[in-house]
Amino acid sequence: MYYRFSVDDNIRFLQELTEGDYESVFDHPYLKMYKDIHDKYGTKIQLNLFYTMNGFDLTMMTDKYKEEWKNNSHWLRFSFHSYSDAPPFPYKDSEYDEVYRDCQAVHREIRRFAGEECLSYFITVHYCQASSEAIRALRDCGIKGMVGLYKDADCYGRHFDGAEMTVVYDRELEMYLFCNDIILNLYPLSMVEGLLAADDHKEFTEVMIHEQYFYSDFCAYIKDFSKIVEAAVKYLTEKGRRSVFLEDIAEELSI
Repeated sequence: MYYRFSVDDNIRFLQELTEGDYESVFDHPYLKMYKDIHDKYGTKIQLNLFYTMNGFDLTMMTDKYKEEWKNNSHWLRFSFHSYSDAPPFPYKDSEYDEVYRDCQAVHREIRRFAGEECLSYFITVHYCQASSEAIRALRDCGIKGMVGLYKDADCYGRHFDGAEMTVVYDRELEMYLFCNDIILNLYPLSMVEGLLAADDHKEFTEVMIHEQYFYSDFCAYIKDFSKIVEAAVKYLTEKGRRSVFLEDIAEELSI
């Protein structure tokens, strides 16, 4: 049995690494938290990136940590998420060229500042919606799989029983499709174990959270952010689940 832990809406920590004076990326409190979780539980973590936010974009990201990123690529990787936070549902009605450009831009910068070893081709599109042209563009960028909110909505033009879905290989889209099981920032610490327990029977569990809730100046700051992350990972580990990247298991678990 497996689980994956991913984080959406990332970019702020990259700006802070660029503008700050950190000897190691893991001196940054956000990344230190994940390193501590990895060291304690063996968790692999994927950070899904915006291209730009608040006047900063990935072309500005320093490459001085490239070797450190590469040396930790066995447990920490990056992927394309969206060009920016706004507007919502950015690729729901998009044409091919826009999505291809945005995805390639993020991929190019990840390779530059972190290396190909750190780039994942399994993604979560911002708001989990994408037009058929957007999906074709993503596929042409090398994307092999997408995570969606199938428990709650149609995603990427597909609907599945999210309560039972593990991994589906969609031959028409030529994509592996995964169901997200829990968005941790939606729930208090006290509910985490109970929510995860509902999926104990599943072979694979996908768990995620969003970067912005880590920061105390965010309007919906979660003081228990690190405790919630650890509670989820601890529960999944104690249930005998092994932490994986989606590329590790897609073919094995797909139906």
